[in-house]
Amino acid sequence: MNIIKREFKANLKSLLLWTIPLMVLHAVASIEFSAFAGDPAIAEAMQNFEILFQALGTNVVDMTTPEGYIGIVSIYIYLPLAIFSGLIGSGIISKEEKDKTAEYLFTFPVKRNKVIASKMVVAVFNSILVNVFVILAVYLTYLRFDVSTGYFQFMVNMSIGIFLIQMIFLGLGMVLSAMLKQYKKSGSITVGILISTFMLSILIGMVDGKIDFLKYITPFQYFPSNEMLVGNFSVVYVIITFVVSIGTFAATFYFYKKRDLYI
Repeated sequence: MNIIKREFKANLKSLLLWTIPLMVLHAVASIEFSAFAGDPAIAEAMQNFEILFQALGTNVVDMTTPEGYIGIVSIYIYLPLAIFSGLIGSGIISKEEKDKTAEYLFTFPVKRNKVIASKMVVAVFNSILVNVFVILAVYLTYLRFDVSTGYFQFMVNMSIGIFLIQMIFLGLGMVLSAMLKQYKKSGSITVGILISTFMLSILIGMVDGKIDFLKYITPFQYFPSNEMLVGNFSVVYVIITFVVSIGTFAATFYFYKKRDLYI
């Protein structure tokens, strides 16, 4: 419990630096939405951008409705939250070597597995917090508009979908940090893989079904906002998410237990 408290306190600043700006960003976005909410001319004009919206993971082209607009700007939820989890995953594992506290921490009668488990708990909890606060901010800022009866469920679905994606990149960040001798590279490699899969997701959306087989290797295609709007969680993608997440979490224990700590 002491390790959990220590890690939560150490990562609190990072949590706030990600959460607050994202909440403000979507509050400002809702002000922009108010300028054309319910405008039929805007809805008609947006039909010309259908391909672009598909590339961004949404087929909801009526951005004059709160659900449609949130679906379009959801890129600013999916991507930052995935990056946050990837970075906290890589950073929280390598932090002891980075801060030169590994020698101090591991002189205590505490096994490495317990240390890693405590760090994982904090990383998952922080991922949940940033997810809940950002989604809650989005939900509340659009309530003043004419939302549909399924609006609340849409936000819940999207929160779950984003969290599942977060767990993939959280696990990736942790296992890379545990595997690599040059631990400083784990964060940049994690973000590099994340951005690459995101760009691949955009490419898949633009070519209209020609490379759909690549959807399985980009988490951003697993739970897009248009599918979350109707509550369509693909069983295949849910299984892949759990397998990858559990696999990377387990691999983190395995590799970190065997690695030499650079102090």
